[in-house]
Amino acid sequence: MAGPPRVVARARSAVRAALLARLADLADATGGGALSPRVLVGLSGGADSLALLTTTCWVGARLGLETEAVIVDHGLQERSASVAERARAQAERLGASAVHVLAVHVDPDAPGGVENAARDARHEALETLLEQRGGLALLLGHTLDDQAEQVLMALARGAGPRALAGIPAARGPLLRPFLGDGRDETTAVSRADTEEICRVHDLEWWEDPMNADTSLLRARVRHRVLPVLREELGDQISQNLARSAALVRPDSDMLDADAAALRESLERDLGELEEEGDVLALDVHALAAAPTPLRTRVLRDASRLAERRGGAPSDKSLLRRHVLAADALVVSWHGQAASPLPGRIEVARRDGLLVWRRSRDGGARA
Repeated sequence: MAGPPRVVARARSAVRAALLARLADLADATGGGALSPRVLVGLSGGADSLALLTTTCWVGARLGLETEAVIVDHGLQERSASVAERARAQAERLGASAVHVLAVHVDPDAPGGVENAARDARHEALETLLEQRGGLALLLGHTLDDQAEQVLMALARGAGPRALAGIPAARGPLLRPFLGDGRDETTAVSRADTEEICRVHDLEWWEDPMNADTSLLRARVRHRVLPVLREELGDQISQNLARSAALVRPDSDMLDADAAALRESLERDLGELEEEGDVLALDVHALAAAPTPLRTRVLRDASRLAERRGGAPSDKSLLRRHVLAADALVVSWHGQAASPLPGRIEVARRDGLLVWRRSRDGGARA
């Protein structure tokens, strides 16, 4: 008997591998037994998420897992409610054991733009529901093309290794099976593949008009930049960009983990040295002895932690220049003044410590 089309089989293999890896992680985790044999799939009605849902329903049934669909209505378009209702009907037809429609509020004027605000609202809603449902995993339909776009945008803005590592295929319960296993680009599923899967299953997908809105950076990359790169550099450009991300990610993960451990070991209680507004202090001499890749990551993470502990809301991001200015207090100390950071925080050297504190002038320009 003939098997499924190759693209369907590859998508099933990707979802199966992701779910089995998640189950293996939970087998070694404390508290994993409190979860239910249930997975959630984010569904927009687009080709990527429809292909993921139909694939997960098939794989989940064979692993003894229920598959529930979650539709997030951002309310950003006039027809959003009807799009959500159509997606609900498709999910029920595909065999989802339950379908949840969540309405979220998105501030179109939020710092970082409407895309980021919509993503943050969507992820918060999805992760909250996952916890409420006691699900083992939340699956999202990011594809090889999404990964290529992400890496290319990171390159264009001169980002560091964490951004160049792209979208993680797995982070705790959050799984993106169509990004592949990180070792072989052929295990990833492309946007053309998801459309083909939908055609195989006679599914009509919705085209989000925001994906064609070239006022948005990602849409310009998708519809203008990547086609030129494919024409000039070859059809494998998306796979090549994804491979670069896969090569960078393990190194970045290891350095980030080492930096987090080092930061914790260097944190000091100020005790009698504490002054009004202090929120965090590190041993500056021990930090100076750390290799530059670790030291700058410690400074990055400590600056973000200080902003969360005692900063004010800010629409500014921590930039490389902020980290380098803090690093100069460590390795090029000559009595310079405190260095301002986003969130009305500043970092200064004092009594053998590097101290993050609330800005004393009420918010120096960072």
